[in-house]
Formats: sequence, C-alpha cells, structure tokens
Amino acid sequence: MDSKSSLLKYFETKGLIKEEDVRRVLVERSRSPKTEEVIIKELGLVTEEDLAKAKADIFGIPYIDLRDMEIPEGTIAEVNVDGLQKYRAVPFERGKDFVKIAMEDPFDVQATQALERRYPQGTRLIVNITTRESINSVLDRRIGDVMSSEVTEALEDVDVPVTEISEDPNLLSSNNLSNAPVARIVNAILQYAAISKASDIHIEPMEKRLRVRFRINGIMTERLTLPRDLGPAIVSRVKILSNLKIDEKRLPQDGRFPIKVNGSKIDLRVSTMPTIFGEKAVMRLLESETDGITLESTGLRGNAYKIFLDSLEVTNGIVLVTGPTGSGKTRTLACSLMKVNDPNVNIISLENPVEIRVPGVTQVQINPDAGLTFASGLRSVLRQDPDIVMVGEIRDQETAELAVQASLTGHLVLSTLHTNSAAAAIPRLLDMGIEPFLLSSTVRVVVAQRLPRKVCQNCIEAYPAPPEIVENIKEIMSTVKGFNLVEYLKRVGASKASSGETDKNFFKAPEVGPSGEPIIYLYRGKGCDKCGGSGYAGRIGIFEVLDVTDRISRMMMENVSDKEIEKVALENGMLTMTQDGYLKALEGITSLEEVMRVSKE
Repeated sequence: MDSKSSLLKYFETKGLIKEEDVRRVLVERSRSPKTEEVIIKELGLVTEEDLAKAKADIFGIPYIDLRDMEIPEGTIAEVNVDGLQKYRAVPFERGKDFVKIAMEDPFDVQATQALERRYPQGTRLIVNITTRESINSVLDRRIGDVMSSEVTEALEDVDVPVTEISEDPNLLSSNNLSNAPVARIVNAILQYAAISKASDIHIEPMEKRLRVRFRINGIMTERLTLPRDLGPAIVSRVKILSNLKIDEKRLPQDGRFPIKVNGSKIDLRVSTMPTIFGEKAVMRLLESETDGITLESTGLRGNAYKIFLDSLEVTNGIVLVTGPTGSGKTRTLACSLMKVNDPNVNIISLENPVEIRVPGVTQVQINPDAGLTFASGLRSVLRQDPDIVMVGEIRDQETAELAVQASLTGHLVLSTLHTNSAAAAIPRLLDMGIEPFLLSSTVRVVVAQRLPRKVCQNCIEAYPAPPEIVENIKEIMSTVKGFNLVEYLKRVGASKASSGETDKNFFKAPEVGPSGEPIIYLYRGKGCDKCGGSGYAGRIGIFEVLDVTDRISRMMMENVSDKEIEKVALENGMLTMTQDGYLKALEGITSLEEVMRVSKE
C-alpha cells in the first residue's frame, strides 16, 4: 500500500496532488487492476497536459505542444491520415536523416515500428510526447484538407451522368463501391464530420447546387458545396449504407448505420425526405460508447445536482427533464440511467429513436407504424417487472396517465416534456388532464435545460465588463439570497488557485478601478485553429432544478400558475437557467451572449 509509482511520486513531490488525493489513488489501486495513471485521469486530479509533461520529465522524453504549430505539408503528408489516426502520432519536423514525431504514447512499440517502415532505411525517429488534444488539433486540420482534396479528386473521376450512377444496379451492388467516386465523397464527409465533432450532417439539394452543412456545437455551418447533379448519387449511397429503399424517392425514410473513426464506433441515424429539388438526407452522429458521458459532465452542479441526484435514489415518483429540441434532454436522461444502472435493478426505456445506447439497460425502439407507441409500450413494459422506466417523451394524455399510474405502483419514471421552464411543466401536465392530487403525489423533480456553447479554453481571454452589463448581472442575480457579485468571484478565484487548476491563468478576479468601483471581467474566445475561429468549443448545460417540496405540492392541488410556483421555488433557493448561465459566464465556461441566445429558445 505504501508503494507508489514514479508518476504518483512526481505529482506528490511537485505539490500537484494533495495528500488526501494520493491516498484516494492508492486505495482505488488496491481494489482494482487499473494503473495509477488511469486512476489519476478518472479522478480528474491533474490535466492531460500535466500528465504528459510529468512522463516527459520522468522518462527523459521531450514534450511538444502542436496546437499552434505550423507543420510543413511535406512532413505531415509522409504519413497518411489513416496512419496518423491509427498510431496517434504526428511527424512535425523532417531532417536529412531524422524525423521528429509527436506521440500520445511514446512506448507503443508497434506504432513506432510501423512508422519506421514508412521512412527510408537509416532514418532516425526522434519521439516526443504530447497530449491527445494536441494530436487532435492537427488531425482536425489535416482531415479538413484531406476531405477537400479527396472530394476534388473524386469529382474529377465522375465522368458519367449522375442518373447512371444512382440508377445503375450493377454499379450500386459492385464490390468495389467503396472505391467509387461518390462513395469516396460520402466517406470523406462522414469522416470529417466525426473528427469535427459534428452532431448532424445535412445534405441538401438546392436549385443550383448541393449544400453540405454540419451542426457543430449547436450551430449550423456550411462546409462543402457540390454540383447539384451529384445529389441523387450521394443520397443513394447513404441509403445503401442505411439499408433503405433506393428506388423510393416519394416518401421519407429512416435508417441507421455505424462507422469507425479513430477507433471509436459512431452510430449514424439517417432520415431522408423528398423536397422540390430532390431528396434531402440528414444524419445524426451518435457515439456508441458511453465512456466520458457522466451526469457531472452535463453541467449540473451544486445544490441543483444534489437535488436531482436525490430524486434518482427514490423508489417511486416522476422525474421530468424539459426543454426544446436540441437542449440536451436525451443526454441528461441517458446519464441519469447510467447513474442508477445496477445489476440488481431492472431498467427499461422507451425511446424514439434510441440515440445513446446504455449497457445493461433494456432499450425499446418506438415504432408507431407497427402500433408500438409510448402509451402501448408503457403498458407492456409494466408487465416486464421494471424498477425504473424511462419514457422518451410524454406527449399525450394517455402516456401521461400511464406514467402517473406507474409511479403510484412503485416505479421510478423518468421522462421529458417540451416546455420552456421547469415550472411550466406543471400546468402542461394539468392541461393533459392529469388530476392535481395525482400530480402532487408523484412528481419529484422537474429540470429545465439549454445548451450554450463553451468558450474555447485554448484561446480564451478576459475583458472588462461594461458598467451596464455589470448592472444587468446584478439585476438578474438579485433574487438569489445573499449573493454578492464581488465576493462570489473572489471565492471562485481562490478555489481555482487552491485546486491548482491550469485554467486559473485566464481567470481574473475583480479589481478596483480608477473610480473606486470594482472591475468585473467576462470572457470570450479570440478564435484559433482548435475552435475553427469561432471562439467556442463544445457545449455545456445550464439548468434550473425545481424541487417539488410539500409547499409546491399543495400549490399543485390548488391549480396555481407556473409563475407562482416559480416564485416559491426561487424563495427556496432555485437558480433559474439564466442565473446558472450567468454564473458559468462569470467563471469563463461560456459567454453572456451564448446564455442570452439559448435563453430565447
């Protein structure tokens, strides 16, 4: 138990890991086969960059950060994209008889030997260590360049009418289809979308062109323009991959198929629809693996997190997550199922569609055409002896009544509603015909959420907030008991400093201005290669969690308005989504502009 690895000793000596955290690592190591490095990562004790630099110091391997480095085209082109992805390695400097390579794992002998074979005999490999983030920043740029070149080359190979490509059954069933120009275009689009962490791909026929757009961090971005005549062929290729009917162009179709990028399996949910200019295809990218998807990663924190967690530990009742389409409800529910998932508990979900696959949970795909609706599915599920039931959406009176009855008979029911706020869920259910006394005795918690974009941590900068913005912040936060803006920011700064977070460098605590008034800082991204110049990378949830207390239960019985319910909830300490968003903006997680944008949804 007292034996420590060089890595753990290094962090302890440098003061990067506290004594109590060292004990946590040792205890966890004693009861699991995981290495100390894996445990340190899982516990989030140090950053990925700190880990890489530590290994560099311990093993005498140079450390390199590639994020802002311009790598000569000739150097990186010597290893194709597949090789870069497979070996997690990037050549960044080429000499007469040597090549410098940055690797995530410099001890991967198989990768090193494979890379050596790609260079002339006698070429010496000088291995440097870097982070996954650093490698991904290069891959993102490289994949984009490769997609453009591959699409350009494929277009040059398209020398037959598109109608022949899309309609010729011999071509469509060919064993060499993956090498066909259209297939290469589709493959490039899919690969680039996955690397760009796009959530959706839109292939849209226009009057004079074919437009390819990605939804990245919730924002639609045009990434490629192709000749309009290619539309039928590209959609046909997508249909083949999805096992859809190629000759059916009059009706919408839905399908699904998997791809593998960087060793990660991604499921694509496909929807095709006829338009006046031809068929449109939309593909949603869904990560098959649930690694890294946790309830904590959604953005829930503090008292809101505790209240929500407590609601998942009861044996009966209804937990609701509300918000518009694209607000992250499905992910929050999936994370909730992972939190309560246990071999001793029978969990069944009804979803349309099944987006995130949770191991150990029985997930049922709703199929209205076959008569399997949320209501009929819920009736059958209750005969399957469930402990926890997840219903993808409550959209009608029948489903709502069944959910209430299920909770009354000893089941925990998780579901979603389309409402703008947490309090608005109550009158919405009452409007569906649920009796107030039933609602008050079953609903435990209602969560409302939105997904603003996160400020890119690679190019983040602080700037003084204008006085009118500071006044607006104070006004928005005025309903929070005991909240003092300056004192709150001082506590945030102290917390970052004591925890040793590397992002404390961008955080600026309030300063006294020339007039004696405190200067409050906000944050924005300057734009860099990592974020595609947008200043944003990734998304984070902002939440309001309505705890259904005894007082609020009595108010339900009296059929009061959602405004009155919200007023009482605020008195009980609930933060609104806007308030939660403002706090995250003040901490440099998102921006005020993003909070205001999503709050209008």
